Amino acid sequence: MKTIFKLIPSMGSPALTLVLLITTIFSACEDFVEIAPPDNQLTGAIVFEDAATVNAALADIYAQLRDGALTNGGTSGVAHLLGHYTDELTLYSTALQQVQFFYDNNLLATNSAVLGLWNSSYNLIYATNNIIENTKKASALTQEDKDQFLGEAYFIRAFVHFYLVNLFGDIPYVESTDYRTNTKVARLSEAQVYQKLIDDLVLSKSLLPESYVGANRTRPNKWVSAALLARVYLYDEKWSLALDETTQILSNGDYVLNTEIDQVFLKNSPETLWQFDAGIAGANTIDAQTYIFTSGPPPNSALSDTFMNAFESGDARFTHWTGAVTNGVDTWYYPFKYKQNSNTGTTMECSIVFRLAEIYLMAAESNAQLGHTSEALEQLNAIRERADLAALTDTDSASLLEAIFQERRIELFTEMGHRFLDLKRTDRADAELSPIKPNWQSTDVRLPIPESELILNPNLNPQNDGY
Repeated sequence: MKTIFKLIPSMGSPALTLVLLITTIFSACEDFVEIAPPDNQLTGAIVFEDAATVNAALADIYAQLRDGALTNGGTSGVAHLLGHYTDELTLYSTALQQVQFFYDNNLLATNSAVLGLWNSSYNLIYATNNIIENTKKASALTQEDKDQFLGEAYFIRAFVHFYLVNLFGDIPYVESTDYRTNTKVARLSEAQVYQKLIDDLVLSKSLLPESYVGANRTRPNKWVSAALLARVYLYDEKWSLALDETTQILSNGDYVLNTEIDQVFLKNSPETLWQFDAGIAGANTIDAQTYIFTSGPPPNSALSDTFMNAFESGDARFTHWTGAVTNGVDTWYYPFKYKQNSNTGTTMECSIVFRLAEIYLMAAESNAQLGHTSEALEQLNAIRERADLAALTDTDSASLLEAIFQERRIELFTEMGHRFLDLKRTDRADAELSPIKPNWQSTDVRLPIPESELILNPNLNPQNDGY
């Protein structure tokens, strides 16, 4: 048994405060047991002199990303919420009120799910900044450990801000734990946020090694930073820079497309760049528990008819990545990428955040935008052929880009909100969602800034249009 410190920010943000609690960790259990601090409580700086405690602080952040923050695989995560917000999922439950607001495109600035996305994100950013500040000051850590911890922390800070800017538009980019600064922080333009994302990721990539810490690729390495950097460049329409990053990853021999489509989402898949640790021996993904159902009508959600009709005939992903339930009259489909929705003794699947297929499609899009048609087709066809689809041949630039967007829609469905992010960044949300979503408005491409945050900090004004 060993004693570490767990850093817990307040639930209000960006006005954040630090509570330092002593936490007891038992070697056979991940869970934290919180007790009151002693009178001679150690300072945060001393805590971060020990590599084990910094590792524990990072592990806690990853656990929150998996279990409760915006990238969790449950009903409060972006995959589930944005799948209903767009056209991937149909809601059947009458008990998921907050999901209903997303499904109906009827969000208010008082929506608790929106507040949850905002608060959990800035709480994690605060915890990450605390790691950055104290790791920099630590004198007992080796330089190798410092580089690893700082590289991961800069990546996490960029990763969370990336989602915030794509969900909310102009946002604060918080880089400090100073309470006085954070209570008055103002929103930056999306362009300013993107530059800060790039700065953090370039630094992260320079600090992280190519090797992974531990097993199962659950901690980011250099190539994971490069993957997010490529995505940022792609969204920012810096095609050449996006292509440079994706080319580096595709040239790395550690990652290979899994030719067996049923094995893509297994824990040891060679195309996984980064995934969340399952947390408990034998546990699998929250995603599978959220989506899989065994009788109809669905108790929660199902894949929408609009989405299911988007599959090409013969696409192996229809057969292998969706499951079907019928009552003899109606048939409903659910995401079946993750197939284990209970404990299996030995963990078989972990929730994947970055995988090689996205890198191929980002490279294809960058090449298409740069006029490199043959290279774009080669990369696009690598994904199509894995799905048993015929290779596409020479085509004009516009048609090629549409084929790439279609491939992203099918390949990445219900993964980390890709559908919404793609519709937003390509200005296609109105054209594709208005015909099937009666309440969809152009301003819905941004979520509302939580009203409670505007009250706490007027510098966050003005509210996003439409709210």
